[in-house]
Amino acid sequence: MKMLYQAASIAVVVIALSAAGCASKVAPVESMTGAELVIKVAKDGNAAIHAPLELKLAEDKLSAARAAVDKEEFLQAKRLADEALMDAKLAETKALSVKAKKQAQEMRDAVETLRREIERTQMQKQ
Repeated sequence: MKMLYQAASIAVVVIALSAAGCASKVAPVESMTGAELVIKVAKDGNAAIHAPLELKLAEDKLSAARAAVDKEEFLQAKRLADEALMDAKLAETKALSVKAKKQAQEMRDAVETLRREIERTQMQKQ
């Protein structure tokens, strides 16, 4: 019975190690697809104008990840794809931030224009 238990334990360890080894032998398709998607969203959000450095870094890292996949360096490819995703998210966030600041300034300008118009109208009534 003890030998059966030991054999089962060894089998579990071997299966776990095999699964861990296989994980590094598969292209990081999900990571790369996610990075591609966020880069596209960032581009659509004018990141090329408002966060060009971050967007370029994301694109370069994604290209490097593709090259690593071609060389079957899947762990390196996953790391680069994950970094590309983070850089793309940063580019997207920066672009959104710039847009929000512009909109806030436009609102302040509109409020100031309305305030002056109200003051002018009140002065004319007096």
